[in-house]
Amino acid sequence: MRAGWGGRWQRLDAALCLPLCVTVALMGAVCIEVLCLLLWAAEPTQLPLALHLPLLFFLLANVLGNMGLFVTTSPSIKGVMVSEGAVGQGWEYCYTCQSHMPPRCHHCYTCNVCMLRRDHHCVLLGQCVGYHNYRYFLCLLLHGWVALLYASLLNADIFMALLHEGVTVHSIVLLLMPWLMLLTGQVSTSTFVYAFMADTCVVSFLFCSGFLFLHVLLSLRGQTTREWFGESRCYDLGWRRNLQEALGDRWHLVWLCPLLASPLPGNGVAFKSRAPHTEPSAKPVIF
Repeated sequence: MRAGWGGRWQRLDAALCLPLCVTVALMGAVCIEVLCLLLWAAEPTQLPLALHLPLLFFLLANVLGNMGLFVTTSPSIKGVMVSEGAVGQGWEYCYTCQSHMPPRCHHCYTCNVCMLRRDHHCVLLGQCVGYHNYRYFLCLLLHGWVALLYASLLNADIFMALLHEGVTVHSIVLLLMPWLMLLTGQVSTSTFVYAFMADTCVVSFLFCSGFLFLHVLLSLRGQTTREWFGESRCYDLGWRRNLQEALGDRWHLVWLCPLLASPLPGNGVAFKSRAPHTEPSAKPVIF
């Protein structure tokens, strides 16, 4: 049985909370800046506020929802039941956890536990990306990308205002190093805040774009990041089946709401591959 919300939050430790708090703080700052732009800096020719707010709240709800479910859903091997006869048949052994690891399972030295279908450790959120939370990670990237694109477009007027005197050394340094301009007294605090937040939106959008493109490609190919580097595609079952394996039976609807049920077809231990094989059934054991 999967852990409830109380049990999930008990797993949050200092190593997870510190990067998570920094990420949430930046998200909150971006949201406040976007609201300020919408409420006090909007041009009469722009879309009415009534059209902006529903989009903003939809993106924010999905970003926060997927983030919360991602960090509280552990893909670790703890408590996973497998067939006793399957242990040792090509499985690797983890000397840290002192247990055998199923296929595609790898040890995370940050989380200090083996993760099912481990992709990588997300430094920004302090959690491993694996079998049980990959759906939330991918949806978070998607909604985060749209939200950052939206924020960057709203900040276009900020860039235009900062460059109103042309492309000068002052404007370039302000856009690239706003902290330096503030510390040297070259700009006011309000100008620094707008320049810093505009830079944050654009840089975060480019960063998110790269990760989103990579993981959409990996999802379509049925690969993890480790398998991509190793050029292994033995679990590629076709793009539609690959998406179902990664996102669940309702893979085409999961982007609408993080609370939408989409059961995964497997158990994170045995995976179908291009070369079919028979899985033995025997007495279950628990890690």
